[in-house]
Amino acid sequence: MVNSKLVGEEVTCPHCGKGVKLVQAEQKEPDGSSYTADYSMLVASGNQDSVCVMSARCPSCKKPIVQLLHGKMGDVIFTTFRYVFPLGSSRFVPPEVTGSVREDFIEANAVLTISEKASAALSRRCLQTILIEKGGVKPSDDLSKQIDAVLPILPKYIADDLDAIRNIGNFAAHPIKNKNTGQIEVVEPGEAEWNLDVLEELFDFYYVKPAQSQAKRQALDAKLQAAGKPPMKRP
Repeated sequence: MVNSKLVGEEVTCPHCGKGVKLVQAEQKEPDGSSYTADYSMLVASGNQDSVCVMSARCPSCKKPIVQLLHGKMGDVIFTTFRYVFPLGSSRFVPPEVTGSVREDFIEANAVLTISEKASAALSRRCLQTILIEKGGVKPSDDLSKQIDAVLPILPKYIADDLDAIRNIGNFAAHPIKNKNTGQIEVVEPGEAEWNLDVLEELFDFYYVKPAQSQAKRQALDAKLQAAGKPPMKRP
């Protein structure tokens, strides 16, 4: 067996998005009894290199999480791994994010460890869709101009990170990324991962926070109505 830190780690569950410590999954016997499953299984080994399947369960949503790991037999922790269920990595997509934006982000995340070029192309397309649908930018503009258009209205920390997409992606050397965002193109080190990081920040700003604010206003309106008072005034 191979030691691992998946069970007991503090992670964001890729299913429900809650911060949890993963636990070992229970297995059922044919007679209905249950037992705690070993969460780490060596599946292949050779020349001191090993591949291991590791599973755990989220204590909140009860769904399983499975990783495929690679390392040397003597390692205590396998640092090279890939999520195989759910496919991709442990990034959580808020339920407020729907449609093509959600689909592109999930795919960009799923293929990140397989093809950074494909992931970056999907995430750039996802970014452009957000800027058009939520940022109100001109669809006819290229991505660089669309980024410029939203920078003044974003919180500084998001604006700085979004602006860095052009520099990390080296748009000057690879202008096709700017004009045809879905095109497969060479990526710079860390570019694909950075794109996903910034998209998560934009999800929170454009989708999650407005939905939370609306829910709070609706709850307050319900309380006002119950008290026989008029609802909140809207700007």
